[in-house]
Amino acid sequence: MLSVAAALACGCSTRDAVPAFPTVPVRGKVDMTKGGTAKTLGERQAMIEFESVDQPGTKAFGEIQEDGSFTLRTLKDGQWKDGAVSGTHRVRINIDDGSAHLINSKFLRYQSSGITVKVPTNDTLEIKVWK
Repeated sequence: MLSVAAALACGCSTRDAVPAFPTVPVRGKVDMTKGGTAKTLGERQAMIEFESVDQPGTKAFGEIQEDGSFTLRTLKDGQWKDGAVSGTHRVRINIDDGSAHLINSKFLRYQSSGITVKVPTNDTLEIKVWK
């Protein structure tokens, strides 16, 4: 009873609390294997996006740096958290339409990229793409 009274006194309630979702750190590197460089993607502020297969609607995003590296953050139910949820993810590259010619168009959609990864991993993820 005291804890309920204390929660009401401070304006808190368990109903208002949004449950946290667990994530694990994910770091990786985009490697342009043919025709182009990761630096070009980084200069155009390209993003790498992971879509959870196991938790539909849950996506993680990371800005591709000029050296190709990225770190993921997840958006779920309006909340941002560092890392990605565990499980299988489909991967795509997101870049503005004016720069889409810098990468093979198959990598712009989850359905056609052919890239899936499993999280967590003990290694730095290497995502291979080409022009």
